[in-house]
Amino acid sequence: MIHDEQKKNYAPIFKYLNKVTDFLAGIIALTLFVIVIIQIVGRLVGHSAPWTEEMTRYVFIWMIFLGVGIGFREAESPRVTILINNKFLKKIGRWIYSIGTIAFLGFMVVYGMELVSQQASMNETSSVLLIPMWIIGISIPVSAVIGIINTIQSLLYHRDLI
Repeated sequence: MIHDEQKKNYAPIFKYLNKVTDFLAGIIALTLFVIVIIQIVGRLVGHSAPWTEEMTRYVFIWMIFLGVGIGFREAESPRVTILINNKFLKKIGRWIYSIGTIAFLGFMVVYGMELVSQQASMNETSSVLLIPMWIIGISIPVSAVIGIINTIQSLLYHRDLI
């Protein structure tokens, strides 16, 4: 958990990014809730809207990928914590974790952008809503960039957790 004095020391870029991603996560969760309620009510009255299932899936994809990026903010992502009593291994482990995480997220950025480029160039659209699929695909590189920034943030402000 972040202490109040740590919050005051965050660089403005991290404060802004944290507020924006938290706001987006809230909007996505609220949107998902509303769509599922519409879907439930529609089924109860016998006239379910086909768009709700597709929209639920896409909003859920955005929610998951945004959560992945946010999870690195306070070093909450999965990591191996074995042998943490040894100072040397703990120091090396921190670097392996950090480099490995940033490398994997960099991989997600590169190949996520390739996916988005392919979806855009092929004019791929969803089957019911007919929205461009790159809007869904862009969640991958966006979450990876957020994850890289949040990994750097956790290295700066949560060194004891990594």
